[in-house]
Amino acid sequence: MTTTLGRGLAPVRDQLPNGAVLIAKESRTTPAVTIHAAFEAGIVFDPPAHGGVAHLVSRMLDRGTETRSAAQIADDLDSRGVSLSVSVNRHVISLMCNCLAEDFDAILALVADVARNATFPEQELATRRAAGITMIRQDEDNRANMAMEGLLRQLYPDHPYGTRPRGSVESVERIPRTALQAFHRE
Repeated sequence: MTTTLGRGLAPVRDQLPNGAVLIAKESRTTPAVTIHAAFEAGIVFDPPAHGGVAHLVSRMLDRGTETRSAAQIADDLDSRGVSLSVSVNRHVISLMCNCLAEDFDAILALVADVARNATFPEQELATRRAAGITMIRQDEDNRANMAMEGLLRQLYPDHPYGTRPRGSVESVERIPRTALQAFHRE
């Protein structure tokens, strides 16, 4: 990348040959770096047969890669005082963390590994699936949440905005590991 970081309040935007967009802003107040990687992979991209797959993928990304187990990922982050946050919304899955500038290369490599090489281990899938089902049941006990989901179903009957963000208990129970892998690959 040939772009130099912006000075002051002006961020710099650059697009890499692979289409990735980088936005950087230099601040000399702290020797820290924020990494925020966002991918167009939110719930609107859930396959119709697998409602909730984007949510489940977001809960599984940091549970193992081709070169690191979930424990190794956690140890690598903990040893540098970094916590990785993975979230999903209607349009994107995001990975975010803050690290010291001196740890930037190592943490960026770890975030890239998690984003690109997640393996979705079966034993972790069972745990995350159960947690997801618990969240869905909690949502079902929340009247305000159910009212909002009902309104969105009425407003968007033939659009992903009208679907349940975490899927249903039935759909999440049926999501195979291969669906997570396919969603991630796509």
